[in-house]
Amino acid sequence: MSHCYPVLLKLQGRRTVVIGGGYGTEDRVRALLEAGARVRLISPVSSERIAHWVEQGRIEWLAREYAPGDLEGAFLVIACPRDRAQNAEIWAEAESRGILMDAIDDSPHANFILPAIHRQRDLVIAVSSSGKSPALASRVRDRIARELGPAYGELLDLLGELRPEVIERFPDFALRRKIWYRLVDSEALLSLGEGDRGAALAALRRVLDDASTAAV
Repeated sequence: MSHCYPVLLKLQGRRTVVIGGGYGTEDRVRALLEAGARVRLISPVSSERIAHWVEQGRIEWLAREYAPGDLEGAFLVIACPRDRAQNAEIWAEAESRGILMDAIDDSPHANFILPAIHRQRDLVIAVSSSGKSPALASRVRDRIARELGPAYGELLDLLGELRPEVIERFPDFALRRKIWYRLVDSEALLSLGEGDRGAALAALRRVLDDASTAAV
């Protein structure tokens, strides 16, 4: 049995097409906008929020049903039309053009799966049921979200700030990998949970200084 290959796509500036009108259209458009994609919506109907995005110039809206050729130049397509019978035709064009496609709740016409997402700043947690039960994936996502406080996102911000310094000070990859785990496992997370960012940064710097001393 083959498994899906988990990946986070960089969609900044890439053309994405949403064949909409059915359930989930607005949610899919919003997620693509948040990722910086260039969104074209093809749908005979629109929600109030989508109309607002159109007025702002954030998306292109073709107020009609899908027609062959609509996927030209697209990197990715998400299909959630009112009539799922359209998915087969959309899929055929996507396959012929080598375009990634997901048809909502129609796994035979999808070569990627949208997971349930939890975000804390730049920390992204994705949970997937491999298409078997999105509801279960959502419940697992919610449970993880309840257990992870905002300190995790704050720690990631600090680690991101230190990243250039860590790479410069520790050019050996194997050593640097060990140091990253020491940073993550330090007392910084506990300090952030107590609202003390200064103490958290000090804890991280102790790890770096101790590692530098040991490496000399």
